[in-house]
Amino acid sequence: MDNIERPEDYDSEPVKYCARCYSLKIKYEDALDSECCAECGSTDIQEAPIEEWEKKYERRYGHKLTQKTEDPKSTYFFKLTTKELMDKVAGSLKWREIIKGIYPHFPGGYGKADSIVLFFDTLTRQNKLGELKLFLFKHFKY
Repeated sequence: MDNIERPEDYDSEPVKYCARCYSLKIKYEDALDSECCAECGSTDIQEAPIEEWEKKYERRYGHKLTQKTEDPKSTYFFKLTTKELMDKVAGSLKWREIIKGIYPHFPGGYGKADSIVLFFDTLTRQNKLGELKLFLFKHFKY
């Protein structure tokens, strides 16, 4: 009976999570010969006590993982093509706020068209379109 672990023992074990989206869905990818996130594909995997991870998750998403919420991936923004997404950002009066929300140190001095093109080029190269969609979902409900 001494070998049986109690629930509080499980809570003391650190969890692996994605540093980009905070998902706990971590898998080993043979092609990469490393672990990656099954949700967003990031290879930036970190470990932390479950309580620390829960706090980070709640700060980012505004709710606990166990709370029932609308799945952002089934919403309007996640159904847009890259072109449609670019048109939405370009057509928004808050386009600078959107860009700064993703890249706080985005270079200034460009006009709107050049800024949008540079923004989407950077997003695409860094595989962050999902991050933009999530930002829009959280800040601009349609």
